[in-house]
Amino acid sequence: MWTIPRRCWRPMASDGGRSWQRPVRRASLAGRFTFRRGQTFGWSDWCCGRFDGRGSWSPEPACSGSLKSWGRPGSSRQLLGLWRRKMYRTQGMRTRHANEESTMNRTWRWTPTVLMVGVLIGAGVFGPSVARRIAYAMAEGEARARREHLAEMSKQDTLSPLFRAVAEVVRPAVVEIRVTKRFQTSSDVREMEEFMRRFFGNSRPAPMPPRGRRPVPREYFSRGIGSGVIVDAKNGYVITNAHVVAGADEVEIILDDKRVLMAEWVRSDTPTDLAVVKVKASGLIDAPLGDSDKLQVGDWVLAFGSPRGLDHTVTAGIVSAKGRQFGGLGAYQNSIQTDAAINRGNSGGPLVNTRGEIVGINNTIASSSGGNEGIGFAIPANMVRRVMAQLIEQGKVTRGYLGVMIQDVSPRLAKSLELPSANGALITHIQAGTPAEQAGLEVEDFIISVADKTIRDVRELRHMVADVAPGVMVPVVVIRKGKTVTVEVTLAAKPEQIASATTQPGPTEVPAVDYGLRVHTLAPELARRLGYDDALEGVVIVAVNPISEAAEQGVRPGMVVTHVQGERVTTPEAFTKALAAAEATEGVRLRVRTRQGQRFVMIDPIPPPGGRP
Repeated sequence: MWTIPRRCWRPMASDGGRSWQRPVRRASLAGRFTFRRGQTFGWSDWCCGRFDGRGSWSPEPACSGSLKSWGRPGSSRQLLGLWRRKMYRTQGMRTRHANEESTMNRTWRWTPTVLMVGVLIGAGVFGPSVARRIAYAMAEGEARARREHLAEMSKQDTLSPLFRAVAEVVRPAVVEIRVTKRFQTSSDVREMEEFMRRFFGNSRPAPMPPRGRRPVPREYFSRGIGSGVIVDAKNGYVITNAHVVAGADEVEIILDDKRVLMAEWVRSDTPTDLAVVKVKASGLIDAPLGDSDKLQVGDWVLAFGSPRGLDHTVTAGIVSAKGRQFGGLGAYQNSIQTDAAINRGNSGGPLVNTRGEIVGINNTIASSSGGNEGIGFAIPANMVRRVMAQLIEQGKVTRGYLGVMIQDVSPRLAKSLELPSANGALITHIQAGTPAEQAGLEVEDFIISVADKTIRDVRELRHMVADVAPGVMVPVVVIRKGKTVTVEVTLAAKPEQIASATTQPGPTEVPAVDYGLRVHTLAPELARRLGYDDALEGVVIVAVNPISEAAEQGVRPGMVVTHVQGERVTTPEAFTKALAAAEATEGVRLRVRTRQGQRFVMIDPIPPPGGRP
């Protein structure tokens, strides 16, 4: 049987020519052969051509007639038989493939329906359990994703490393202070209770003797805990609060390395609530005092201390405000307010900035519960530096003294006094024989500057005068009756405070109904009973309507009114007449004398029922 030469097979285009295929697809009786593409070739062309694998045939004419050497395939009948067998096989394969494809199409057509039915059956049987598992898997995946996100965000955290560094640097300088006071059963119980209250209830009360027996003097102890900070390691100086060490018989300093040191001496300044404790030891580490004037509201600060005996506690917050005055401790307050947690036992501990510098000494909190409510106060470092220097050098603090009573003014009072603004301090009383009297200052002078520094309020004036050493002459600029006057004042040393007496109102009254005040003539005998000088002239207030403006401004029975709108009044009739003549559109200005001094107040008439006219 004739065989086709190997080189006359064509390469398969579908697989890139890696396999070969016979070129015969159909044969005709004329001896011509046709490929799928429909090309027809002669007998010699069929054997003597090339199929390039890209669908094109390249005949080789030089091969014409060479078939004789290969032999002819035989008759046309034989070729036709070969072709038919080939076609039958090809047709069978096509039919089988079509059947398989039809079956597959029918199978895939029902697949979605079967899957849906399976899902519905599974949901009915395993629904709750599967739903819970799916929900748990989703929640777990979400939590894992969030943790990964937080891990990426934490790489950008610069605040935590900063706080850690500050804590490591400052911690060795922070100390715990333990104080001990001795008591006897015969001593004053109130004194002991006050001491125990000041030290947060950490005490041992003295037992009461049985009834009918005479108490035998026995010694008991009360102990308290506070905080402090080493500011001079070379000389062993520790700063704390005056109320922490006040009245203590023994003061112990516990260092970070657990060493216990006894105080050599303690020097305190009650007006600023500061104290310096001297210890002697080697290997001390201190923390530097920073510049509290550079501190800004919003700056990060850290508070150190031993609240409730938990030594070396660190809390963080920001500076909430500066220049605060808040009740309680210290007459010269200029406190830093912070929301860093300060609790009982933090007193005396340092408030530091992010550079590890002391910017304040913790000393008090504002709280209705007795615990931290986010309102704490610290003494500024610049004040600490000045007070500490004087306590170390001379054992006490001396302050400049002007000898006047002063008050802040409201915008209404400033307008009534024809002042350009309310920034300053109004002189309400001048004490005899003081630097203010000797320099020629007068009541109603409005101080706006001292030592070339502008005054905004009473607090600034008090601190500015106190910071000037006694014997130094300073220029004081005042507004007097609309004119600016400069007075040279030589300050003296501040004397001790003068105690005041109690008051009792007199019997006879003359009403001043419109303003809610009832007054009485101030006779010399009544003035003495009330604690005033015999020569004082005016009318004494015996009753104040609680709904009046005068009551809101702090006017109380026992005060003496000496002037109304700048005019002196000495009788109830003159007082009533002055009120009636005064223009009440902007209020009435009263000069009021108290046992502590003088001040000015602005009052309005009581509005009629239904509101103001």
